[in-house]
Amino acid sequence: MRHTVLASRAALLALLAPLASAPLLGCSDDESASTEGSGASSTGASSTGASSTGASGAEGGSGPGSGGSGATASGGSGGSGGIPTTVDCSAAVGDIPALTLTEIASDLDSPILVKSAPDNLTRLYIVSRSGQILIHENGMVLPTLFLDIGSLVLAGGEQGLLGLAFHPDYASNGRFFVHYSASDSGGDTTIMEYHRSDGDPLVADPSPVQLVLQHDTAQPNHNGGSIEFGPDGFLYIAIGDGGTQEDPGCDAKNPDNLLGKITRLDVNASPDGNGYPAAPGNPGGNKWYHIGLRNPWRMSFDPCTGDLYIGDVGSGSWEEADVVTQAQGAVDFGWPIREGAHDLGGYDGTCEDQGLPIVEPIGEHSHSQGDSIIGGYVYRGSAIPGLRGTYFWSDNGSGRVWTTAYSGGTATPQVELNALDQGLSVSSFGQDGTGEMYVVNLGGTVYRIDAQ
Repeated sequence: MRHTVLASRAALLALLAPLASAPLLGCSDDESASTEGSGASSTGASSTGASSTGASGAEGGSGPGSGGSGATASGGSGGSGGIPTTVDCSAAVGDIPALTLTEIASDLDSPILVKSAPDNLTRLYIVSRSGQILIHENGMVLPTLFLDIGSLVLAGGEQGLLGLAFHPDYASNGRFFVHYSASDSGGDTTIMEYHRSDGDPLVADPSPVQLVLQHDTAQPNHNGGSIEFGPDGFLYIAIGDGGTQEDPGCDAKNPDNLLGKITRLDVNASPDGNGYPAAPGNPGGNKWYHIGLRNPWRMSFDPCTGDLYIGDVGSGSWEEADVVTQAQGAVDFGWPIREGAHDLGGYDGTCEDQGLPIVEPIGEHSHSQGDSIIGGYVYRGSAIPGLRGTYFWSDNGSGRVWTTAYSGGTATPQVELNALDQGLSVSSFGQDGTGEMYVVNLGGTVYRIDAQ
């Protein structure tokens, strides 16, 4: 299935228009946690139930790896050296051509994420909220699951298998990490290390290797979900504020817990009974690094600049897209004192100032436009030169899409893409190792963004 859209350089066009029939993320604080994200199935995925249609796979057609300069970008010098990728870091060239969404997989069970691993730049790993990870390769979803931890996962709404990250040296060490809501503890945030099997690189060893981190979850919502390796080689983990309305205890700024923060861990150091230690340079030696977030559902690093982009789900009025550079170090994104670029009037809680610089969002949209931001990626592919350097984000509640370009401390004015009524409910964007981008529909499909 191909959805064709015409675009101009002045106004990026509509790629998708998801409907809010099965919301993934709760947003407005007048909604109860039990209703947030309802309406989508959390049953286990069948290992043979996924199909692939209308595409020649991640390596075919106008998809990843075709054309362009194919410049190579590697991670920074810290840690284990960052994630090696082959992306195009040159400036955007020419106008944006007509674009198309190419459906590469369908009949999936509540997919929420698409990732690639450093050992294969175009093989895709599709994460299901119910606890399965499937592989898409050579134009099809493979019948054998890469990993099934459904028995460990409390799934549904904002809980489930939420994140996946491959170690920068995955090609040689086979280490990868998952973020899930643990069924044996009522949904506690759990990050666990696993290993690729010795006999088959397309199948993981089902036995966990090491607990990375576990944290109490006050309520079933606001769990965050993303885990990503930064260019410094450390593992970043996004955790929400715990779900209580308006964060009255100011957990997002409380130095004694990890709620409403992004932790930064050294998974190349020796673990102890509480997982891996804090990365060097974290404020006060804490495991947390960035603070002041409400529900950072999706974050990503630009493979060319190392900048960290975050979509932080808002409360009563505003959704925000944030960015922080490696040079800025640890920062405060403002919640619960601020929502987006706006002060929250009437807040009567007590927030302890941790002395970190407050950063303003690079983009925001109001709840008249959508109420659950889905943070995306910076396009760094070679197939669509006019898109390079453009950051995409969407909204699970409305299906609208926005873009901006950030460089040198300045973001271009955000552009809202004209929506198409395609019946999608965007749960995530995705990116392979060549910088090409994908759109994940919670209803069960994955699309690649192609030039027509």
